[in-house]
Amino acid sequence: MKIKNLKNSKKAILGLHGWTGDKTSLEPIIKLFNLPNTKWICLQGPYRVKQNGYSWFEGNDNEGWKYKKSFNKLNKCIKDLIKQDYQHNQIYILGFSQGACLAMEFMIRQPYSLGGIIPIAGFIKYKDRFVKDNNIKSKNTLVLLLHGNKDNIISPKESKIAYKFFKNLDYKTQLHLLPAKHKIPLQAKSIILNQIYNIKINK
Repeated sequence: MKIKNLKNSKKAILGLHGWTGDKTSLEPIIKLFNLPNTKWICLQGPYRVKQNGYSWFEGNDNEGWKYKKSFNKLNKCIKDLIKQDYQHNQIYILGFSQGACLAMEFMIRQPYSLGGIIPIAGFIKYKDRFVKDNNIKSKNTLVLLLHGNKDNIISPKESKIAYKFFKNLDYKTQLHLLPAKHKIPLQAKSIILNQIYNIKINK
């Protein structure tokens, strides 16, 4: 594979693992993708899970869900990147499964836009609240939804629903259904390079 049109533009990606994962969960993907000019920061959910591992949310449907600590982690990390001379439009959030849910829930509530979010195999749980809490100042954020069309854990229909919600809220939104189960598809690399880095891959 040859990468053409490489632009001298740095990016930072905040990686969010799935349920029961940890800060090392995305390391194989980072090595495999080998994205150019990219600083990866893999965060770890603040809530410990009994089954071992970590979660971005704590609670249940009856009592409600806590996520303030997760939002605080993301906000702190973004502020630190800004201090390191990254611009908001150079910062992206990539989340898998539960991490994808957090990426969507976090971004729509912020008083600023980022370069983009990349929710992979996620879903929007409280859809009415999602619309109500939307902050218009976050709408310049690219939303790149990816989902395996053979996913039997979180249905790809959920990303189709999320696509409609973001489009109705006037976000720049794309949806790519890929031949994969509940995982980060290898084809995601070429989509990310094309849409975020404006890089074409010749095979």
